[in-house]
Amino acid sequence: HVGLASCHAGDTMELDQTVVTVAGIGCRRGTDSKAIVAAVRAAEQMYGMIVERLATAPLKSEEAGLREAAQNLSLLLEIISEDRLDAVASKTMTFSQASLDHARTPSVSEAAALAAAGENARLVAPRLVVGDVTVAIATTSSAPRDNGCAIEHGEQQ
Repeated sequence: HVGLASCHAGDTMELDQTVVTVAGIGCRRGTDSKAIVAAVRAAEQMYGMIVERLATAPLKSEEAGLREAAQNLSLLLEIISEDRLDAVASKTMTFSQASLDHARTPSVSEAAALAAAGENARLVAPRLVVGDVTVAIATTSSAPRDNGCAIEHGEQQ
């Protein structure tokens, strides 16, 4: 795979470190791929970043719209184990009772992005809500941080 680090997320990398940018995705059951693609593009535009892969929780692994969105975006979709989601739950910026009830993590999108991006990852901003989709971008780069306010797509800051 061209452009992918030759290590697993969470492995220590050498000084010639590859920057990883991951979009964690949460969505309502049955969300179509167009809505997910639009949400990823909105997050990329809002934060001035290009996503290299997608990640989500095990309960979303059979979502046809999510798998189709990954194909349409030509991105790998990584299903993050519950253990890995638990390991980064304290680093999420958002708390969702629905996410906690269904996925046992405070934010599916934020935890998935952090876990997939690796040990030194950080969220660029709290998750972005676009309709029935939440997108959180995590990176290992020193990209600028947002002010920490969750934004629903279409709202003014």
